Amino acid sequence: MMAITVKFLGGLRQDVGMESTTLWLPDEATVADLEPRLRALGIDLDSEKNIAVLSQRGLNQWPPDRRLAPGEVVMVFPHIAGGGPAS
Repeated sequence: MMAITVKFLGGLRQDVGMESTTLWLPDEATVADLEPRLRALGIDLDSEKNIAVLSQRGLNQWPPDRRLAPGEVVMVFPHIAGGGPAS
């Protein structure tokens, strides 16, 4: 088994009631294995609500079969509005 740290940022920290948690996953776990574990924590991974980042890339930008490494950190934060055209 390997430990993956999940850190919650912004208002999501209050929503889930903790700053971080550790997920224990099988040694050969992949990105595809991580998503249901995050959802089980009550994290809505709809890109309009929350964003999960692993190694400086959005979780959805990694191939599902990308293997996780022990000690990796996933940061989850609420979607931030903005970025529209300037008026």
